[in-house]
Amino acid sequence: MLIAAIVIPILFIFFYFTVKRNNAAYEKRWRNVGDINEQLTLSGTLERSFVEKKRFYHHRYIWNFQIYLKDKHELIKVIYEKPALTDIPPLKLTTHDKIKCYGQWNGKNFLANRIVTE
Repeated sequence: MLIAAIVIPILFIFFYFTVKRNNAAYEKRWRNVGDINEQLTLSGTLERSFVEKKRFYHHRYIWNFQIYLKDKHELIKVIYEKPALTDIPPLKLTTHDKIKCYGQWNGKNFLANRIVTE
């Protein structure tokens, strides 16, 4: 009985600090979602876009924008992700807007850190 009275609180304290450390690591990763190096600039006309709120970790969500940008005669897929701090998307776009994206290429997709409407 005495052993259980000592061991069980120690286990609870151990698991509490383990979970707290893991949550802090996920919080940091969540805050840094979408931080992309701004190596290139891409501009064009918005053809279509898709906005989705995705679950990142437990009660943390991210906004995922898939934007199809027409640059001259080429259709380019731009991916823009940011942490969902509110229920309102951080970016409001309408079709045929002139936009400029700052970011870098990842294969055939362009990962944007910042998007500006012109």
